[in-house]
Amino acid sequence: MKITLIILLLSPLAALAQVEIVKDHRLDLLIAKQEELNKKVYLENNRTASGYRILVVNTNDRQKAMDVKSVLMRDFPDHKTYLIYQSPHFKVQIGNFRKRDEAEQLRKQVNKLYPTGVIVIPSTIEVKPEELMN
Repeated sequence: MKITLIILLLSPLAALAQVEIVKDHRLDLLIAKQEELNKKVYLENNRTASGYRILVVNTNDRQKAMDVKSVLMRDFPDHKTYLIYQSPHFKVQIGNFRKRDEAEQLRKQVNKLYPTGVIVIPSTIEVKPEELMN
């Protein structure tokens, strides 16, 4: 019983004691290294961003869509061409542009081949990892 009484009397004194926490400086280095690695992995795996593409044709005719895509691939080899199926339509899009004015320049060139219905649309585009930094 005396022991219990002594413990009860000393408990408030223990609560008033200050605790000092010492952090090893190497933890900051590890955190910085982990942050760097996380950023690198993100850039390697995330290859999409908001941007613009050019919608060249929207048709129910699959063969027509394939023909348009072939012409675009031949005439504009520097730009990636996409055939997207959204039932019941086949959409042919070209390009991956971060800025609308860049897409407009290509739209004017494509418009010479296909004079009707060629428009710039907002889209999720594919980008190179180094372009994500800009």
